[in-house]
Amino acid sequence: MDDRVFMERTEARSVAQVLRKRQGKEVWCPVIAMEAGGRPGVAWARKVEDSGEGMCWLVYGGLWGIRLKDPECSDDWSLEDPHQWGEGFLLLPSDGTDLRFMQGA
Repeated sequence: MDDRVFMERTEARSVAQVLRKRQGKEVWCPVIAMEAGGRPGVAWARKVEDSGEGMCWLVYGGLWGIRLKDPECSDDWSLEDPHQWGEGFLLLPSDGTDLRFMQGA
């Protein structure tokens, strides 16, 4: 577990996709929260100040963190799918260009 402390600077907004590097290319990956028992939920992002990174976007989720999948993957969310992977959280640049928020969020 990471023991970082973040100073929240904005309200949380629901996130649909994040820009990640996959096989040498930057692609928009769907992202969700992973709740206890492997249940999918909403991933959130808020601007935070971090002592190590400065101002950035924190993308986070449920008890088990967040789950991403390759944009080519049309499978349902699953802990066993090799085209999907988990992260505790992500810190993304403060300009927000690596985030796509859900409509109306």
